Order: sequence, then structure tokens, then C-alpha cells
Amino acid sequence: MKNSISEKSVQHGLERKNNGNLQTMWIELPGICNLACAYCYACGGDRLCSDNLLSWQQYKSILVQARALGVDSIGIPGAGEPLLGTNRQLALSIIRKCSELGIFVTLFTTGEFIDERIADELYRLPVEVMLKGNTLDPEKQDRFVSDPSRNREIRGYGEKRNVAIDLLMRKGFNDHGKCMKAFGRKSRMALVTSIMTGGHGELNNLDDVVGVLRYCREHNIIFDCDSLLERGRGANCELCASDRELKSKLLELQEIDDVEYGNVWGLSQSYVGTVCDRYMHHLYVTQYGEVRPCIGAMDMMLGDLHETTLQEAWESAEMRIIRARKYSGKCGDECGNFEDGTCNSCLGRRVSGLTNENLLAKGSVDTVGCWNFRDKT
Repeated sequence: MKNSISEKSVQHGLERKNNGNLQTMWIELPGICNLACAYCYACGGDRLCSDNLLSWQQYKSILVQARALGVDSIGIPGAGEPLLGTNRQLALSIIRKCSELGIFVTLFTTGEFIDERIADELYRLPVEVMLKGNTLDPEKQDRFVSDPSRNREIRGYGEKRNVAIDLLMRKGFNDHGKCMKAFGRKSRMALVTSIMTGGHGELNNLDDVVGVLRYCREHNIIFDCDSLLERGRGANCELCASDRELKSKLLELQEIDDVEYGNVWGLSQSYVGTVCDRYMHHLYVTQYGEVRPCIGAMDMMLGDLHETTLQEAWESAEMRIIRARKYSGKCGDECGNFEDGTCNSCLGRRVSGLTNENLLAKGSVDTVGCWNFRDKT
């Protein structure tokens, strides 16, 4: 028996119904990080402008505002490592507050700092843990989080991450029955990666990602896989796969998932196995209180939460255009995948010049198309 997309486990914040309300949000912690990933969209570990960081009181206010607007899912992305140093207490405080408010949390983490105590607390709270999973090979994983161009060589991380995977499984984060009973989730842990390959092939995870898929399917772990976001250090990263390489690997993953596990899904520019639908229900808040449409639309400012509210950002003219799916160009005007909703034209990957000025002047999101284009005629 084949499984449809909706029957598989994906991030809690995806696969939403369009009810016009803000339903999901990602909120950054300070960008401190001990790793040196050359592909980091947020330049994690770089020098912070500490003067304007959100305070704990502001985080609490944002969470209360979010819940009042209808948010039931908060993501803490890897702009900085949530469980490192001073971020640890802040991350746990946010998750505890979300628990009080009835909000489920998607926590992105390297996994390196998860110990027995943290694992036990996270297990009791409404949270799914998204672990960095570029490869299951610990030594190769170290290479993916190192950056020789900045003289940053990381050793021993891959082994610690693998220990965290085993610990979370032992605690029951991938136990289908327990996850369903506690929070209505098929799994509460994921391995997260992008499909990556260098221009000369010195470092890539083209084969590794197949192993990660199989490992996830066989252990009831969410397989969270996409293409690199060319933002931050990722904008100049040599690990961005070409369109040809990306399509070839996605077709391979699609066939394996179908033949070996009975999971059927279509290709898209977003996640493997599902389509990103955040355009209609989501906002992204930076560590400085800036509100953006999503992780890929960092050149557009919807408000500053030091001065405005989440509701004002959600009701902004720019967000109304995005939510109404007013897209023009190759995707919006010509692509059958966009027309039938099997793709939503990623704001971070397939859009040109997405700024406040351009969007308001044109009245639509200008799109450029992709390798998965299908003529709607």
C-alpha cells in the first residue's frame, strides 16, 4: 500500500490549511555557534551586534502575540546553536513558555550538546528535535561543518552527533506509539540536510543522503532534506549542487522511497516528500526583532518588533501580496506546477529582486522558474 504525502511525518509547521491566519513562526536565537559550516544561511558564529538583540521579556511578548494570532507552531532555526552557552537557557525558557501557551516547537540543533538531562526535559515538552544530518559518517560530517577557507577545522562533532541520535531514540523520540499518544506526532526527531556537492566533487553527500533517507525510514525519523539556500555564507559556498545534480538525486530518492518504503511524492524546489506552504501562514523573526516573510526572504522587512507588532507585520501590504499568491514571471505566469499548487515558488530560491520597493511597485512576486518547470499549457 502506498503512502500519500499527508500520511508521512514532516515538520510540524508544514502542510497547513489556508485559513488566512498566522499559524507558524520561526524565531532566531543569538547567532553563537561553535561550528563553521561554509553553507550557513545565517553566518552563525560571526560577530554579533549585541546592542539590539531581543531580550527575554521581548521573546515572551512575541510568543504571547503569536499565540493570540493563531500560531500553534514555533521553529527555532539554526541561526545560532540553541543549546550552546547562554542560548541554552533561553531556548529552554522559550520551549517551556510555548508549552504553557499550547505551541509545539521545532528545534533545530547540531545535537552535540544534548545530554541525558536535556533529552529528558525535551521529551516531556511539546518539541521535535531536528538534528544536523548531512551524513552518518562521523569523520565526513566533521568536514561538512569545517571551513578551511577560514582556518576552521572541526573534529569530533560527528561522533557526538551520532551519540545524540542514539540517545534520542533510546528516550523514545522516534517511538511512533508514544509520540502519537503524547503529541499526535508520528515522530519527534529528524535528520536535516541539504543535497550538497562541490564544484570539483572533493566533498559531497550525494551518496550519503541516500543512506540518511533509508536510515530515517527504517527508524521512524523525519527525513528533512532540501537544496542549499544561497544566503549568508551559502551565497558563496562551493557545495551548491547544480540543477542537473539536484534533479538527478531527487529522482533517485523519489524512486527509493516509492519502491522500498511505499512513499509517493512529487518533485519540488522545497522539501523532499512535501511542498513548502509557508507563504500563506508564516513569519520569520530574527534575533534582532526584524520580521521577514520566511527564511529565504531576508531582503524584505515587514516590521521591527522593537517598535511594531506581529499583527502589523502580518497585515502589511507586502505580506498581503505574498499570502494572496500574486506571483508573476516564469513560475507565476507559465508553470503548471505553480498553477496546480504542487510548487509554491520558493521565495529564497526562485525569486528575483524580492525587496519591499520592488514588490510594492509591481504588485506581485517576480519569479524566474527552475529545473522542474512544467508548461501549464
